[in-house]
Amino acid sequence: MLLSVPLSERIPGVDIDNIQMADRIPPGETSLIMKLAFSLRIWMYKAYPPTKHGLPQIVDDINVAMKQAYTKYYRKVYPAPKLPEEFHHAAIPDLGRMAVASPYACFLHKDVNGALVWDFTDLDLHETYAELRPLGCKVYFKLNKEDRTLSATRITSVLGDISSDDSRWRDAVLTAMCAASTQISLVNHFNGVHLSCGGPLSIATRNHLYRDHPLCRLMWPHMFGTQNSNYLVTKGQMLKGGDFETIFSFTHRGMCGLFERTYDSYKASVIVPDLDWTDRGLPDDDFDTPVQDNQRALYDVMYAHTSRYIHAYYDSDEALQWDEAVQAWIRALNERLPNGVDSILEGKITRKSVARLCAGFIYMASVQHEALGSLMWNYQMWVDKNPVRIHVSGKRIPVDVFQRLLNANFNLNVNRAKLMQDLSYFALDEKGRAVFLQFLEDLKALERVYAAEKPECWRVTPAMLDANINA
Repeated sequence: MLLSVPLSERIPGVDIDNIQMADRIPPGETSLIMKLAFSLRIWMYKAYPPTKHGLPQIVDDINVAMKQAYTKYYRKVYPAPKLPEEFHHAAIPDLGRMAVASPYACFLHKDVNGALVWDFTDLDLHETYAELRPLGCKVYFKLNKEDRTLSATRITSVLGDISSDDSRWRDAVLTAMCAASTQISLVNHFNGVHLSCGGPLSIATRNHLYRDHPLCRLMWPHMFGTQNSNYLVTKGQMLKGGDFETIFSFTHRGMCGLFERTYDSYKASVIVPDLDWTDRGLPDDDFDTPVQDNQRALYDVMYAHTSRYIHAYYDSDEALQWDEAVQAWIRALNERLPNGVDSILEGKITRKSVARLCAGFIYMASVQHEALGSLMWNYQMWVDKNPVRIHVSGKRIPVDVFQRLLNANFNLNVNRAKLMQDLSYFALDEKGRAVFLQFLEDLKALERVYAAEKPECWRVTPAMLDANINA
């Protein structure tokens, strides 16, 4: 049985006590090659620091800077970042468009006064480097009913309370984009997907669903390897000198404080698009929501899959409720995930509620991991429109920080096991095999729909998705 220990105990040097990790990597997950590669990487961080104070800033032309950093050797492995249409056609990003058609669509919500906002004010609770601009800010959006769009009208930040007709609007917008970029990478992606949800799911499943349990077979392709990956990647990104403190604006102490605070506020409802939309207080049909529509379509295919699967093995809600392994699994999930999973189950174990939960876990491991992680390749690298840190002096980021940003995003796009493959070998029997095969057919059908549409940098398609979150 896997036990949970504080992150500070599992990885000395990362002083966070409330985040829990498995006390060890379970048999079968350990990869000697990965372990040696990450150990070498961490040693090299100390022996030959990848960032050095005082290096020159990147050149003014972002396209030239990209070519200098993303050499032909990188391009042989993975295509260069794509330029989002919204960045290409505007001097500064249109935040109204970003709020519904970018990875940052996850931040839109109604505040206590009923205003549509992005709210990153809490980022000012954590220490940033003295030479960098503090990130706390709040963006206010106006609904344009005629064309069903949003417009950013006002931004409050360290720069002041700035309206869209102010000469300082560009600086305010870049502050908001920097805050959004930081929040999505540190909080939503790594703290949310990896530490708050992916890790606890793996521990609960290994501890409470025996290997030939139907739900173990359903979840296994979407969680195997999580403990190994989380442990190694956390060391590389969160130890002193790691990616997070050398790319983004927070000092090591500030970064640890951010993770500690936001871990406790994680809500499992974010893994079910409709529940998340409701939790954010957003209206059903007041404006166009391309990212939300995309994510709902993907989740619906996953829910259809888990619903078929659970109905294949449980002929009634009572049969599922009498399954002691399922009961123990759900108790463990409620204990291990910050704030539990009852917001998804609505306090009842039924075939519908458990199917919704299982679909949410598949969605988390594939769609959310793609949208909040790998997809940022096409946004964060264009630091003239989407900065990862802003120098108070006005200078551009140094070449070493830019290179490390590129390398970190490049690593997020390494090849993993794809979701759109035949997973039927996980099935216990023919009825399970038929369900897995139908899932593959449904994913292919949705992929054909998206293939016929205009490509968009924000869109996630089935062919892009990995089966799990593991590096």
